[in-house]
Amino acid sequence: MHEAAREWSARCRDKLRTGAITAEDLDRLDVLLAEPRQQILYLYSKSTNMRSQLASWALYDATRPQGPTLPGDEPPYESVLAAVADGWRVVQFPMAKLYAYEGQDNDYLGYEFVLEKLVQEKESS
Repeated sequence: MHEAAREWSARCRDKLRTGAITAEDLDRLDVLLAEPRQQILYLYSKSTNMRSQLASWALYDATRPQGPTLPGDEPPYESVLAAVADGWRVVQFPMAKLYAYEGQDNDYLGYEFVLEKLVQEKESS
């Protein structure tokens, strides 16, 4: 964000010299200064391995109606590792001791990974 604000400042200094600064320039600054908001993604993997396929998922976004939303019929990522590669951060790994089934597969939801992503509001072009 700091780099984007520096670029904005340099452009607006040039515009200020020519008297061409606009309300849109100030709107852009508001976007740059806005605090990012948090999204939470629950990914239920088929094992504790971050490369395993996903069994289920849910996305929480505080700017949308309450309750989780499914990103679609297909998993949003092939694996937890693919989500991390796309900028999601793991904030909770599954606790393997919760899934210690003797001689059984865990076929309930899967191994719960909780991820977060901080997103900036989109600017208007």
